[in-house]
Amino acid sequence: MSSDDRAATRAATGMLRDSVDQLLSTFERQREAMAEVRQRLAATTVSVWSADNLVRIDANTAGVPVEVHLTPEAFKRSTPEKLGRSILEAVQQAARQAGDLSREAWAPIQEMAGEIPDLPDIAPGMPSIKTLTGELFPDPVTEAEPAAPMGREEEDEFYRNRDYLEGGR
Repeated sequence: MSSDDRAATRAATGMLRDSVDQLLSTFERQREAMAEVRQRLAATTVSVWSADNLVRIDANTAGVPVEVHLTPEAFKRSTPEKLGRSILEAVQQAARQAGDLSREAWAPIQEMAGEIPDLPDIAPGMPSIKTLTGELFPDPVTEAEPAAPMGREEEDEFYRNRDYLEGGR
């Protein structure tokens, strides 16, 4: 190997070493930022009330309900079917808010990931970090089709006949 070839190899090795050092530095910053985000999200919940203010759902940032609160009026002012819809509405809204909060918290890390080459760019065959971060956030919750509300007479009869005790509409 000639001295020119050795010099070129040293220069290429130095450039590769600098790239790897920069990549490792960025990965370390990402790791620290990810730990901070995980810790902050683990201590965070969202609280959502249903539109009729009969149901409150507290959910973690994964959108999983951790508490369901029904007001005392929920059993007086609602039917089981309506109450079920109110719970579903609040749970879905809490899941959406939790997802938004999580995406917002993870956004700076995703931006950092966009600024550096992905692992397969440096070492073919390695898993893609960019794909992994894209998979962290599933599609938002879809809303269920609400049932038609009871008319005033139907609702009065529901309570008068105590149908709510038998699980009927």
